Amino acid sequence: MTKKLRIATLGIHHETNTFASNPTTMDSFKVSGMQTYAVQRGQQYYDMHELSSTSMAGFIQASNRLDFELVPLIFAATDPGGTISKEVFDTLGGEAFEMLRDQGPFDGVLLNQMGAAVSEEYPDMDGELARRVREIVGPNVPVAMTLDLHANVSQQMADETDALVIYKTNPHTDAVPRAHDACDLVVRMARENWRPAVWLEQPPMVVGIFQHDTRDMPMKAVIDDLETVLAQPGVVGGSIGEGYPWSDVHENGLACYVLHEDSVDEAKKAARWIADRAWANRKELYEPVGPTPSEAVEYALKEAAARPDESGPIVLLDVGDNIGAGSSGDSTFLLAEGVKQGAASWLQTVRDSEAIEACLAAGIGATVTIEVGGKTDSLHGSPVSLTGRITRISDGRFEDTGTVHAGWRFFDGGTTVVIESQEGPTVALVTTRVGNMSREQFYSLGYRPDDFDIVVAKGVVSPRPAYQPIAHEMVTVNTPGATSADMSSFDYKRVRDSLYPLDLEAKYEHG
Repeated sequence: MTKKLRIATLGIHHETNTFASNPTTMDSFKVSGMQTYAVQRGQQYYDMHELSSTSMAGFIQASNRLDFELVPLIFAATDPGGTISKEVFDTLGGEAFEMLRDQGPFDGVLLNQMGAAVSEEYPDMDGELARRVREIVGPNVPVAMTLDLHANVSQQMADETDALVIYKTNPHTDAVPRAHDACDLVVRMARENWRPAVWLEQPPMVVGIFQHDTRDMPMKAVIDDLETVLAQPGVVGGSIGEGYPWSDVHENGLACYVLHEDSVDEAKKAARWIADRAWANRKELYEPVGPTPSEAVEYALKEAAARPDESGPIVLLDVGDNIGAGSSGDSTFLLAEGVKQGAASWLQTVRDSEAIEACLAAGIGATVTIEVGGKTDSLHGSPVSLTGRITRISDGRFEDTGTVHAGWRFFDGGTTVVIESQEGPTVALVTTRVGNMSREQFYSLGYRPDDFDIVVAKGVVSPRPAYQPIAHEMVTVNTPGATSADMSSFDYKRVRDSLYPLDLEAKYEHG
């Protein structure tokens, strides 16, 4: 009888914005807007994901399908934010490595990573984690790493693992099938003592955030090219990393990765074919577009006035305050314009613990005058004065069993207060930097975004699965902030010397 494989899974999942002013510390892992528990150990790691649509849910499904024992060790994930402290890596990483040593031996390892983690010590924290895991399990145990499509894929990640498996979709709706792919590879490697041939190709180019939606051109063309390669004889896997523009690291940019049955040359040829075609389209793949906050609000108000009997809001996507990319969640550029231009039917969130405390002191039903937002740093506007009635006080927890970006299910906005302002906007004040990835965020508070003329969602692509079904139109607004679409507004020091579009004369040459 064949011995049942024991395969461990662990992860420290973080998207690090090195330009964000809010550092990611151990306190950051006390709570997560994306999960009920920011750190999960053992059975809790299993239980938190079993009924979701995350990578771990895919691992669980695959363990049943392929009949292996999945051993959940630890999974730590918190909201995107600034650089990760040394203490976080030493503490959470140290615990993960100790578990891996103590609970082994294992026949395989599944690393559940995001792929854009940057710590004070390690600009490529995902690669360092993979190196430590490899050091523990040795060269003969297969290791696969699942990654978010926004990963900045490094050569170290490729070298210290046997397979990288990255989402193909943005919005991220394929975490589960990609996790199945990773499990198929690990199980085959363990049972057949086989390893695929690997090639990672990194053309010196960045994909702009306005171009990250894989359903639309020009990014769709890159994914289509990947699908063409995956259909080729001998190719057993492959991925594209769109990259994460707001990490100041050497590997920032597009990555093309191919696994072949047995030929490095064939893997290289296929990866370079994708990379060459993307490079030829580099200008279209980086193009900051979209209206200014003033223009966007003016347009939304005109559209709403022109169709008074039609349903569905204009959804304004706040690019510069993209919570899912590590921004502050308290930008006021759009809110200030909404007040200035007299928007009466307007719904949005703002992260502001100080304003929440004032509202809690006043109590539900009270009318207060408070300064909202713009308190984290100088990048996201100034506080906006609102006078209004406090209509809801909530613990901020909500659940979404539908299609949600990256498959998350349990959300926690922390203490949440809703104020209906005399100026017009209805604002849900939240404590955590919970992303606007689910309409349940508002439904749980008794508000239907469907019924408002204008809804602000702080993000670019992640809010789309939630809001496209109800939106009359979605408008991507070119707002300033820690996640601005304009890379020239940031001071990069660690990226490659010649990287498009920071260097418009960048060259991509390979033998």
